[in-house]
Amino acid sequence: MIRFIEIMNETNFNPRMERVSTPRFTVGEVWINEKYVISVREAIGYRALLKEGHLPGDLSEEHQFTTITTHNGTLTETHVVVGSPDIVATRLNKNQARAQLLKG
Repeated sequence: MIRFIEIMNETNFNPRMERVSTPRFTVGEVWINEKYVISVREAIGYRALLKEGHLPGDLSEEHQFTTITTHNGTLTETHVVVGSPDIVATRLNKNQARAQLLKG
């Protein structure tokens, strides 16, 4: 399993208040099992949210964001993590490459 820093959307999605609700995001930790990852792609729109000040203040304007989708047979989950898609994919594949070499 690999540890990532996750951006969690905690906006109140009450349908009556949708137009006036203020986006609220927090930062947390998520451990992802690389065996269940089915896609890694750029998280569109999160850089704009960062520039607008909606994401936590301890993030730099240079941060990039990636969406990781996992599926474990019964549940599909999507996580937005800090890091570019290239870096995230490299971290996910590092352990798999080592396991394949050992099986050799």
